[in-house]
Amino acid sequence: MTEKKNTPMMEQFLRIKANYPDAILFYRMGDFYEMFQEDAVKAAAILEIALTSRNKNKADAIPMCGVPFRAADTYIAKLIENGCKVAICEQVEDPAQAKGLVRREVVRVITPGMILNESLLDKGSNNFLLALALYDGRAGLACLDISTGTFKVTETQTQNGRIPDLLMDEALRIDPSEILISVAHKQEPLLNPLRRAFSHRQITYISKDAFSPATARHTLIEKFKTRSLKGFGCDHLDAGICAAGAIIHYVKETQFHDTDHVSTLLPYVLNSYLIIDDRSCRNLELLKNIQTMDKKGTLLSILDKTGTAMGSRTLKHWIRYPLKDRQEINLRLTAVEEAVAKAPLRKQLRDQLKSLYDLERLGSKISMGHGSARDLVALKNSLLKLPRLFSHLNQFTSPLYSGVTIPDRDAVASDLTELAAAIDKAIREDAPLPLNEGGLIKDGYSKELDELIEMSRDGRQWIAGKGLEEKEKTGLSSLKIKYNKVFGYFIEVSKIQAASVPDHYIRKQTLVNAERFITDELKKVEADVLTAQDKRAALEYEIFSRVRTLVVKKTGAILTMASFLATVDCLLSLAQVARQNQYCRPEINENQTISLEHGRHPVVERLMQGDRYVPNSIDMDMDENQVMIITGPNMAGKSTVLRQVALSVLMAQIGSFVPAKKASLCVVDRIFTRVGALDNLSQGQSTFMVEMEETANIVNNVSENSLVILDEIGRGTSTYDGLSIAWAVAEYLHNLQNRGVKTLFATHYHELTRLEQLHPRVKNFNIAVKEFKENIIFLRTLVKGGTNKSYGIQVARLAGVPMTVIDKAKAILKAVENGLLPGEMDDTRETEAEQPLSHQLDLFQEKKQEQILEMLSDIDISTMTPIEALNLLNTIKEKMDTPHIETICT
Repeated sequence: MTEKKNTPMMEQFLRIKANYPDAILFYRMGDFYEMFQEDAVKAAAILEIALTSRNKNKADAIPMCGVPFRAADTYIAKLIENGCKVAICEQVEDPAQAKGLVRREVVRVITPGMILNESLLDKGSNNFLLALALYDGRAGLACLDISTGTFKVTETQTQNGRIPDLLMDEALRIDPSEILISVAHKQEPLLNPLRRAFSHRQITYISKDAFSPATARHTLIEKFKTRSLKGFGCDHLDAGICAAGAIIHYVKETQFHDTDHVSTLLPYVLNSYLIIDDRSCRNLELLKNIQTMDKKGTLLSILDKTGTAMGSRTLKHWIRYPLKDRQEINLRLTAVEEAVAKAPLRKQLRDQLKSLYDLERLGSKISMGHGSARDLVALKNSLLKLPRLFSHLNQFTSPLYSGVTIPDRDAVASDLTELAAAIDKAIREDAPLPLNEGGLIKDGYSKELDELIEMSRDGRQWIAGKGLEEKEKTGLSSLKIKYNKVFGYFIEVSKIQAASVPDHYIRKQTLVNAERFITDELKKVEADVLTAQDKRAALEYEIFSRVRTLVVKKTGAILTMASFLATVDCLLSLAQVARQNQYCRPEINENQTISLEHGRHPVVERLMQGDRYVPNSIDMDMDENQVMIITGPNMAGKSTVLRQVALSVLMAQIGSFVPAKKASLCVVDRIFTRVGALDNLSQGQSTFMVEMEETANIVNNVSENSLVILDEIGRGTSTYDGLSIAWAVAEYLHNLQNRGVKTLFATHYHELTRLEQLHPRVKNFNIAVKEFKENIIFLRTLVKGGTNKSYGIQVARLAGVPMTVIDKAKAILKAVENGLLPGEMDDTRETEAEQPLSHQLDLFQEKKQEQILEMLSDIDISTMTPIEALNLLNTIKEKMDTPHIETICT
C-alpha cells in the first residue's frame, strides 16, 4: 500500500517547520494563524482553545488549532509566559496574484528575550536577553534589551574553576528573560549555579561557532560597520566579546531585520557601582515584596512617582545600580534639591512628562520595522511637546536639566521637532492599525493618492455621471450603466433603441427586453475604479514607508532624547517624594561616617495606620561606633532600624533625599544583609542553610568600605552553635584587616553584649520597652546599652497565645532557671508562686565564663581547619563540665 502524500500546503508547513523545531509555528492562512501536529497539541493545551484536526475521522488526521491574527498578541504572550518560542510565518505574496500555493516565510521568531510589542512587555522593566561566555579562564557577560536598544558587556576572571559571585550577582541583578549559552557548554559543571539560579527562565543553547572569539568579533564589527571595537572601549574584553557577538548572531537568526537602534556597545566594570546582591535586594524589599512578590510595600513603590514608562525603568535601574562617585551623587542631589525648591515648575514639568509616550520603545519598534501608523502618530505627538517642555527646563540651572548628559540638546530637539512636522504632514491621526488597507495618509499630501482616493470613494457616483453623459451624447433615453459580478460594469439599452447605439458599442448580452453593451472606455474606467482601492492601499503604504525611513534615520537622536527625558523624570520623581515625605538632603562625607538624626524607614512610615512612627538616630564611624550590637524583644523594631539605615545609604547613593531630620553619609561599596530567613525547600535548603550561605557571602566579600546588616545569625540551629557562630562573625567583622567594617547586628543572644567590654569599636544598644506589671509596651526607641531580657512570654501574650499556655511557659522557665529540665518538674514546683522574670539563663557557668570568653576572643575563625575547630569545641566542653553542651557531629 503506498503512503498517502501530504497536500502542497502541508508540504510547505513541514518544510518551514523543519527550520524551527524548537518553536511553535504560527502559519498564516487568511485571517488566522494555524498550528499543526505537535505544535497544535501543545498550544491548544496552553491556550485553552479547541484542538481539532484536518481529515477528521480518517487514519491520517492531523491535529490542528488556530487563533485570529488580529488577536494573536494575547495568545503569543501566553505561550511566551509558558516558556515557548513562537515563529511567525506570514503570507509574503498577494493571494490574488499567486500562481498556485501562496508563498510563506517566517518573518520573525518571538522568544522571551526578543519581544518588541509593548503589549507583551512590562512597561516599568527592561526585558534583557543575556549571554554568558567562557574563554581563556575568563567569564564574559553581555545583555541586550532589543525593545530599547540598551547593549552592555563586561567580564571577569573565573575563580577556582567556578563563575565568581560578582558575575552571578550581576546576572541576577540584570534579571534576564532569556539566557544564551553555547551548546558546547550544555553539560559544563561551571554553569550549574547559573542554571539553578535561572531554572524559571528560558535558557537557549546556540551554536558554539557564534561564541568563538573570531566569529563574535567579526559579527560585532560587521553590525556596527567599524574597523575594530576599540572605539567602544571593549576591544580587550575577549570573553565579553564572545557573549556580545553571540547575542547579535541570535538577533539575526530570529528577527530578520536590521537593528539600527542598537547603535553602541557599552562596556562596564562590575564593581563600578554600589553592589547589592540579589539576596540583599530581596531582604530589603527594594523591588519586590517578599510576601506578595509585587511592587507594593517596596522602596520602588515609594520612590517611583515618574510620569513615563522610560522614567520608571530608569529609576528601577538607579535602585539596582547606585553610584559610588561623590561628584555624580552630588550632581543628582543638587538637581533634586532645585526641583524641591521650585514646586510650581516641578508640577508643570511632571504634567507634561505624563503626556509623553514611551519614546525608547517607540523608536526601537519603528526602527525594527514593526511600527504602525499609530506609533508614528504617538511619536509625533510626543516630539511636538519638546519645545514647551524645554522652555520650562531652561528655567532650571542644574547641569542635569540643561543637558549635560545630552550634547547639543537644543539641536537634537530642533531636529526631532522637524521630524514630528514631517510625520504630522503625512500621517492621519485616525490611521488604522493594518498597514495594507489604506486610510494612513492625509488628504492633500499626494495628488496621485488624492485622485485614487476620490476614485475609490466616489467610483459609483463617477460612473453614474458617465451614464448621464452618455445618455446626452447618444440621445438614448433608456440608456443606463449597470453592474453585476459576471460582466462588471456595462451599458443597458432597451430593445427598441438598441439599433441606434453608436458603432463603438460592443454587444455583450441579449435579454428579452434589452441589450447590454460594453465600450473600451467603460472597461478602462471600470478597471480604474475596481483597482483604485488596491492602488490606493499600495501607494499609502509606500508613502508610509518613506516617512518611517525618516524616523529610522533619527532613531539615535530619539533614543538619546528618551534617555535624557527619563533622567529628568526620575529627578522630578525623587523631588516630589522628598517634598511629600519631608526628606532631607544628605551630606556625602569623606570621613567614613554614617549619621542619621531622627531617621525613619521610608516604607514602614508610609504603611503605618493609626500608630505614630518613632524615628531613631544612628551614628557610626570607624573609630568608636563601628559595630552596634542591638538587643530587644521581638516586635520591638530592631529589624526596622537595621533596614532604615541600609535604605537611607542606598537612597543617598542613587541621588535621593533621605527620610531623616539631618543626614551625613559616606559612600559605601557594598551593602550586605542577613535579615530574616525563608526556607528554600524546593532546593533542599533549610532556614539555617540559607542563614549560613548569606553569612558566608558576607565574610568572604566584605571590605572596610561596606555596610553590613545582620539580623539574628544562628537562630536556625542549637543555642550553643548559634551563639558561637554569631560571636565569631561579630569579631571577624570588627577585626577585618585591622580596620573593621560598619556593622549593625541585631540579636537575641544577650551574651554578645559582652563584646563591648572586649573590643574598642563595639557598642551596645537596645530597643527600649516599658514594663507594666506583667505586660510590656514597645517604645520603638533605640537607646544606649544592652539588655538581658527577652520578654518572650510577654510577646507571646501580645500575639494572642492562650493564657493556659502562657502560664505553663512561665512555670517551665522558672524551673529551667533553677537548674531543672521540664521533665524533672513536679506538680508542687509547677504551681509555686511565680516571681517576676529577672534574668535570662546564662550559657556559661560563672567560674568558667571568663576563661572561655578569653579563648573565643583569641581565635581567628577564618584560618581554622575543621579539625582545629572540633578540638577547640572539645576543650570548651571539658571546661564547662556539663552534660547539656551539644557537640557537632559530622
